[in-house]
Amino acid sequence: MKKIKITTPENIEVEYNLAGLGSRTAAAVIDGLIQGIIMLMVVIAIIIISAYSPDFWKKYYGWIIGVTIIINSLVNYCYFIVMELTMNGMTIGKKAMKLRTIRNNGQPITLKHSAIRNLFRVFIDVFGIGTILIFFSKENKRLGDYAASTIVIVEENLTQPIGIEVFSDINKNIRYYLTDEEYETLKYYYMRKNKIEDISKVQMKLKEYYTKKFKDLEIYDEYRNFIDAL
Repeated sequence: MKKIKITTPENIEVEYNLAGLGSRTAAAVIDGLIQGIIMLMVVIAIIIISAYSPDFWKKYYGWIIGVTIIINSLVNYCYFIVMELTMNGMTIGKKAMKLRTIRNNGQPITLKHSAIRNLFRVFIDVFGIGTILIFFSKENKRLGDYAASTIVIVEENLTQPIGIEVFSDINKNIRYYLTDEEYETLKYYYMRKNKIEDISKVQMKLKEYYTKKFKDLEIYDEYRNFIDAL
């Protein structure tokens, strides 16, 4: 399995396993089946309307077909965007295969990244170009990943030695001062703490980063325990 090392904005080096062609294809098949079921329900609804309400069908035939086309477009494109944004980079298929989409710097994807990568999925990668690029790419990227600066990783089932929840016990307001990116970085740091090489160097960088951050916010004394626990 290919691996990739990413340096986060906080200068923490994190190693991930890249999702391979097989697992990504399996995830895409699962998502495709779900999309197919949704569209099958729409088709069944149309059949029922045409069979039991012929007058309504004749009167609004054009509207029904138009709405069906719109629904099909939304299912093909927006399904992945909605899933990735609400499931932190996952879709139902990716969750089943334990995969996650993240940005090149290890941060969670945003609407912009998801919209770009899935636009390429619908119009270009669907013709097999994505599969070919994943096969030959060193980072297992399809064209949409290159355009959106994203990668797909394997979500490891690691035991978390100490979680961000511990800091909630120190002060319930600490989450307020952490950006989403900082929170995610800390979460992955604690999940992989036992696997990070030269952990003392990473801890020092983290302490320097949050010492400066909290001093700039003038809350250093209040959250010194947070920094000492890193």
